[in-house]
Amino acid sequence: MRLFIISCLMFGLLSKGWSQSLNQYKNEITNSLSKEDFYEAYSLIEQALLYDTEVDSFHMLAGMAAFNLNAFARATKHFKIIVDRSIIERHPEVEYYLAESQYYQGFYSDALIYYKSYLATTVQEGHMYELAKKRIEAVMWAKENLSKKDPLIQVKRLDEQVNTKENEFAPFLMDSFLYITSQNTFEKTKKGQIAKNSGKIIKLREATMEVLPDDKLLFEEDIMLGHACFNQAGTKLFFTICTYEENKTTLKCDIYSKSKTAKGWSPKIKMPEPVNKANYSSSQPYITKDPTTQLDKLYFVSNRPGGKGGYDIYSVLLNENNQPTPVENIEFLNTEENEFSPFYNLAENTLYFSSKGHMGFGGLDVFSYAFKGKTAGQIINLGPSVNSSYDDLYYSEDLKKKKGFLVSNRPTSFYIDEEVQACCYDIYKIKYVPATIELNVNTYDKYDSTPLGKVSIVVKDITDTDSSYLTNPTPDEPSQKFKITEDRKYRITANKLNWIGDTVICSAIDLENFEPIIKNLYLTEIKSLEAFTFERTTNVPLKGVTVELWDMDHNKLIKTTTKLDSNFFDFNLLKGTNYKLSARKNKYESAMVLISPLETAKESVLKRNLYLELTAIAELRKLLPIRLFFENDMPDIRSESDTTSVGFLDIYNDYYNKKSKYIYEFTNKMRGSSKDRSILEIDTFFESNVKANAEKLKLFMDKLIIILEEGHEIDIFLKGFASPRAKSDYNQHLSSRRVYSVRNEFDRYNNKIFHDYIVNRNFKIKEIPFGESLSSNDVSDKLEDTRNSIYSLKAAYERRVEILEILKGVEDNGKL
Repeated sequence: MRLFIISCLMFGLLSKGWSQSLNQYKNEITNSLSKEDFYEAYSLIEQALLYDTEVDSFHMLAGMAAFNLNAFARATKHFKIIVDRSIIERHPEVEYYLAESQYYQGFYSDALIYYKSYLATTVQEGHMYELAKKRIEAVMWAKENLSKKDPLIQVKRLDEQVNTKENEFAPFLMDSFLYITSQNTFEKTKKGQIAKNSGKIIKLREATMEVLPDDKLLFEEDIMLGHACFNQAGTKLFFTICTYEENKTTLKCDIYSKSKTAKGWSPKIKMPEPVNKANYSSSQPYITKDPTTQLDKLYFVSNRPGGKGGYDIYSVLLNENNQPTPVENIEFLNTEENEFSPFYNLAENTLYFSSKGHMGFGGLDVFSYAFKGKTAGQIINLGPSVNSSYDDLYYSEDLKKKKGFLVSNRPTSFYIDEEVQACCYDIYKIKYVPATIELNVNTYDKYDSTPLGKVSIVVKDITDTDSSYLTNPTPDEPSQKFKITEDRKYRITANKLNWIGDTVICSAIDLENFEPIIKNLYLTEIKSLEAFTFERTTNVPLKGVTVELWDMDHNKLIKTTTKLDSNFFDFNLLKGTNYKLSARKNKYESAMVLISPLETAKESVLKRNLYLELTAIAELRKLLPIRLFFENDMPDIRSESDTTSVGFLDIYNDYYNKKSKYIYEFTNKMRGSSKDRSILEIDTFFESNVKANAEKLKLFMDKLIIILEEGHEIDIFLKGFASPRAKSDYNQHLSSRRVYSVRNEFDRYNNKIFHDYIVNRNFKIKEIPFGESLSSNDVSDKLEDTRNSIYSLKAAYERRVEILEILKGVEDNGKL
């Protein structure tokens, strides 16, 4: 197929009414075809056919001329005459070109028939045969994909203000201006010469398509210019200058550049090799930034040798002086057929180009190749919404992909000859109509993911600063629906009274499809916590306390509060979070309460008490329990009294000094390892229990006096025990005497330091005699069995008084 855009040609209309012989017509036709002046050739052939419609060679020539003029309907008419008259054997390739003509018109079923027929009747070799097989595959692909049109892509031809009956192509959008190449200026020709047209770059205001005055300093006159493109900064211009090959309508083009200086634009400079190559065309430049090196990168097309075939796409990097690196053939895009019009979207990191060598709908189709993203490494046809069965090329788009441009010779384009429907290429504008997408917003309780109703939803468009809002009433249902627009970004916020809201970002940019988008938001209920502080030993409200609330899931302090005149604290909690509530006050041990997610979920209002204890009392409490051990039937052997004048430390040393006797009496008849073990156990008991607890008692009293001297009232509780060797009543008296001996010790200790506190009842010693009733069941109570009833560890352990508790100011009635 003859491609006019690349040759930058337009043919003058020749109307010849010569009366001449068929041989004369043949000579004229041959001359026109040798010059590749297909329009003149077709006009001559039509006149020749008036003399003899049976000349199948003329029909074949007419079909080929029309085919090269993109007049596929006319080409089909002439090719079918040959096929229908069963004279195919004289033109074996006619079915191939008939199939091609049908393919380019989108008549895929008819094209399939003729491609198959051609393959069945031709020799199985040669380029055309292989191409026919590829075309069958392409036709099947086109039939399958033709229905996949995107109604949100609108392609519309620009009006007569831009497009003419000749060629307009190479649209380039720079800021608010559109640069195009137009070929609507014809050179004057003498009779018999080829009618040639020159190229001109036109600048338009993109919003109105108003043609602006020529910039003669930027774009020179009287030369064939085309394919203007600027770098991103607008400081470099690249374009082509083309000249006609001698005595032909084909062009040879080279790429030139200009640079912007403080004084204006520099003179044009022809790009050196390898951009331009002698005797071959380099054209359709497009300049961009190389994402890796950040150097300028120039894409262009060329028919130089060494490529895949026809025109291939090449690229070079340009250094600071605009000098190119070695040329790179973009081999993964190029095919044996032509590739044209590279365009690179830097925002998408995607290269667009046109080709006939990949699966398409007929002529040149626009394809994309992404260097990143989901489709990276794939050559993708832009589909029937952009491409037609005719030639579609020079695709470009703005960075935000809201609009684009396309050049095509599809049937809606202007014809230079309405009857023949020949030529031409027009510029089309592509408008990407944003799709309306259903957005489903579901709201849940973050703790257990149960659906949550009565939630207020706000959907805010955050793509631009002039954002809009979408809101719904607050329904009972936990699911709400909105309509959003493709290529926009939204912030979705969910709010509910006494709940912490949730926010998600919803992007409708670069969607693979327009199926409903589902977004789930999770709200967290706010719970109330009421905390109270008390003194531990009295349960009296404690003021002047500092209380802290910690989020343990994030190890974060939420709030610190000090109340000087109250013991009440209130906080807000989030359902489903682990918390720690701690309280502190000077001279008091801190208190702490943990609150689990389950507790925050179940309790509507959480109430917690914090009990703080004086540090001094807490230190005393760490010494408890204190177990004070007594010798058998001590104090006051065989006494029936509940009291005694003996102090505990008065008899403690005598008992401790009898350790050897206890060892002997219990182990003298034992042998071996059991004896060794028993000796060790008795020795350990006297050291770790008898002696250690007596020392602990002294330390306890030393610390206790400090507390009493600070003015605190203290109660301690003693419990007495006895072994079961004697009768129960006796043991009750005995355990009371032992408690009394401990009381005496407090009263007499350190020159009676506790005496006044005991008398004034600032220090109360309360006894709870237990006797043998609570002694261990396996302790011997036989009088004759002294070894087990007196000297065994089990019996020795039962003869004790325990200081088990210390409280601050407990009344005798037990109330705090």
